[in-house]
Amino acid sequence: MFIICPVSCVAVIGLGNPGLIYARTRHNLGFWLLDKFANHKKTTFHLKSRYNSEIAKLSCNHKSCILIKPQTYMNESGKNLKTLLSQNNCDPSEAILVHDEVTLPVGRMKITNGGRSHGGHNGVKSVFSSLGDSICRLRIGIGQNNNPNSKLSDFVLSDFNEEEVKCLELHSETFLNALCSLINDGPDKTMNVFNRS
Repeated sequence: MFIICPVSCVAVIGLGNPGLIYARTRHNLGFWLLDKFANHKKTTFHLKSRYNSEIAKLSCNHKSCILIKPQTYMNESGKNLKTLLSQNNCDPSEAILVHDEVTLPVGRMKITNGGRSHGGHNGVKSVFSSLGDSICRLRIGIGQNNNPNSKLSDFVLSDFNEEEVKCLELHSETFLNALCSLINDGPDKTMNVFNRS
């Protein structure tokens, strides 16, 4: 059974790894923000096995959107997205990708609208291969790996410490406002407001 959404439905894709073991890791910020957004809008995610994704539907200021958390592991995040968006009347050119960003400090975000490299992020790379690299992205900082003896892959799969969690919670309302603005106003207007803050 397909989820039927209006033609104007906006797809918001959050990146992360499935399972409780990864829930508090740096790499799961995409899932974290979508969970907060769904909770704020009083809706819940449901697993749609045909897409191997958890999906939630909601309205943001009268604009319909579908939240997507791929339940593949990070490297295959884009695997089912093209079919999912097509069968739910979502235009890939209007999709929004939410993910962790190692080049930004914890608590900072940056919105980019295409024309950028995946920066070595395998989840973003997988989404690019499915939907193209012009997708709008909300990138949330996880800080840099300052331990020369630690691999980047170990760093992104490490948990945030208590101070970092407090910082993320402190800025979460700004992240949510930016996401809602992207859905309703598009990337250009949103970047003008939030990339300056």
